[in-house]
Amino acid sequence: MATGPEPPRPPAPPQPPRSRSHIVAIALLFLALIVLVGGIAVLGGLRLLSNTVHVQTDQGGGGEKELSIKTPLGSLEVNQNVDEASLGLPIYPGATRIKDHDSATVKFRIADDTKIRVLAGRFETPDSVDKVRAFYRDRLGDQVTKYTEKNAEGKTVFEIKHDKQHKIVALKSDGGQTAIELVRVSEGKSEGN
Repeated sequence: MATGPEPPRPPAPPQPPRSRSHIVAIALLFLALIVLVGGIAVLGGLRLLSNTVHVQTDQGGGGEKELSIKTPLGSLEVNQNVDEASLGLPIYPGATRIKDHDSATVKFRIADDTKIRVLAGRFETPDSVDKVRAFYRDRLGDQVTKYTEKNAEGKTVFEIKHDKQHKIVALKSDGGQTAIELVRVSEGKSEGN
């Protein structure tokens, strides 16, 4: 018995388009998870910092301010006390310290106990640049490793470089006064003069 050709089938109805709402929902959940994890990480980091970073400010004697920031990675200390002993440089007799933000001691200490110390002081005197230059030439003598009579800024500069210390004395005439800038930068595990 032979079967005859099959009658033609009616065309299949088109498939309805797949709903992409589940893909969007998964993407939104993934994005929300990233935001949540990021927020927890930021809050945890802030909490860690608030417990391990210590900031302290003090008003020292003579109205000088001190700032201390200590972290597990190192510390930073800033104070406005600058004197002849800490600078390791003579201060011109009768010179007065310019009371502004240009005089300070800054100490950086890195976690491995390496220290960088920067001291800077600005002073002024009514004496002439020539008189002040003669004082420093006499007092610093053969310690000076480089002398510049007049640099690009018009300053007379004495430099002393030894090992990991650099000291600078810069002089400049400033409106009938002589401005004196004293700077000391030292680096290392110990702080010697």
